[in-house]
Amino acid sequence: MTDRLAGKCAIVTGGGRGIGAGITERFTEEGALVAVIQRNPPLQTALDGPVIYVKADLARPEQIASALEAAVERIGGLDILVNNAGIVFEKTVEETTEEDWDRMMNINLKAPFLMTKAAIPHLRRRGKGSIVNIGSIEGLGANPG
Repeated sequence: MTDRLAGKCAIVTGGGRGIGAGITERFTEEGALVAVIQRNPPLQTALDGPVIYVKADLARPEQIASALEAAVERIGGLDILVNNAGIVFEKTVEETTEEDWDRMMNINLKAPFLMTKAAIPHLRRRGKGSIVNIGSIEGLGANPG
């Protein structure tokens, strides 16, 4: 690997599992210091490089800005934000509760908005930065029910 991200500070929501873990691993291989923000400790604890874990439930909007601030403080700045966290419920509309719906909307839609809003001042201080929003194929089709 190269050191394309040497000296860069990145935050990856949901960065301790699945695609997020792959992003986290690649960023650290490329020299970035990464903070993972998610509700539970990362499943893949053997990620190479320096990875910081910040606990936050992204379904709770009141936790988002403070989690980003804690991550920025611990990694020393912010150059890259990856809004990766997302959930889906394998239920029909009739089976889905309003609480399920609110949790999914908060994590999948509101959290990236609030995380980005909190990140912009930090990116401006650096003079540049990148925001990457990860989506899902789930929005391209519907399941029965």
